[in-house]
Amino acid sequence: MPLNFFAPKPGRFGTLPVPFQSGRLNTGTLAAGTVTHNIGSFSPKAYINRALVCAETFPVATTCTVALVKMTGATAVTLTDAISINSGTANTPIAFTFLSTLTEANRTLTSADSLRVTMVTAGSVTTQPDDVTVTVELLVEE
Repeated sequence: MPLNFFAPKPGRFGTLPVPFQSGRLNTGTLAAGTVTHNIGSFSPKAYINRALVCAETFPVATTCTVALVKMTGATAVTLTDAISINSGTANTPIAFTFLSTLTEANRTLTSADSLRVTMVTAGSVTTQPDDVTVTVELLVEE
């Protein structure tokens, strides 16, 4: 049976959307400070369209934020605002907000780039996170 009802959404011009998932982030025993989690790379050239973070249990602390970062070697480009995941609702995704100052080049991944999540926590953590995942939608360009 042909899938003749499928068509890309307007503005995507036939690009193929691909969900790129981090798998479970190994947060260990979360404490105050900054931890980074590499979520991997993607071989084809792709545009970073949107991103979500979800958890079975979100951390509870004074504050806990996450941001998405593009790495090219040791050069980091912060892609999103730091969003609060402190006391988030279980199993409910929270969308990242991309910075308005980003260029198209900043949001484009090549085989030389990787993605990283930065988690910043302040104060004591009264509830440890569990099953934290990040999903990034990529639009494949080549």
